[in-house]
Amino acid sequence: MPGFHFGSRLFLVVLAANLASATVHAQDPVATLPKNYTVALDTPSIEVMRVHYGPHEKIPVHDHTSFATVFVYLNDSGPLRIDHAGENAASVTRPPTTKGAFRVSPAQTERHSIENLGDTSSDFLRVELKQSALAMKEPFRGKAPQSLGENQDSLEFTDIDLQIERIICTGHTACPIKVPATPSLLVALTPLSLATGDPEKKEKLEAGAIFWLNPAQGATIVPDPASPAHLLRILLPAAAGQ
Repeated sequence: MPGFHFGSRLFLVVLAANLASATVHAQDPVATLPKNYTVALDTPSIEVMRVHYGPHEKIPVHDHTSFATVFVYLNDSGPLRIDHAGENAASVTRPPTTKGAFRVSPAQTERHSIENLGDTSSDFLRVELKQSALAMKEPFRGKAPQSLGENQDSLEFTDIDLQIERIICTGHTACPIKVPATPSLLVALTPLSLATGDPEKKEKLEAGAIFWLNPAQGATIVPDPASPAHLLRILLPAAAGQ
């Protein structure tokens, strides 16, 4: 072929091999570690993964997307050792977590292996934000409430592209929640019932369950007879509902 030299052909072959190698070595945890990572919800705006690390379990190297992420902790668990691979290889220890706490992390590429150092499992949700560029450099950590004895409806994190609201409903009286103009994800931290239309038609949510609310969609929470209702609501940009 005129103008096409062997050196150019060799370069293209090497480039194609490198791209293929990168694809092969990218470890999607949902595909390679289905016992530890499962997809609970996937939309154009967010992907919600359920994550489970057994006591003292070692999780091999895998990759995560570079989206900003909200971690919602579903149980009291011990520390994890996280061994980051790649150019910025380093080992860090995630401290013990408390049920109902959360962490908001800015966008970053993750490739790591994990070891659960605790005697209990570590269970949490990983909510990846596909349409939210958070204006933050350091992670934000939201603490679990010390008591569920009083009603609460308050913002605990706010950013131009994200808000996180904690809701507690006590007693036997239903609690209507605010109707936002943006879509939101509800995360039940205790068993509860949720009504989005007819108050007599309620959907039971177990602890750890999620529920998607469309923009301007109202909802009423009914506590379980055995415990107060406790949930987090992750409010997303208006465009996320489109």
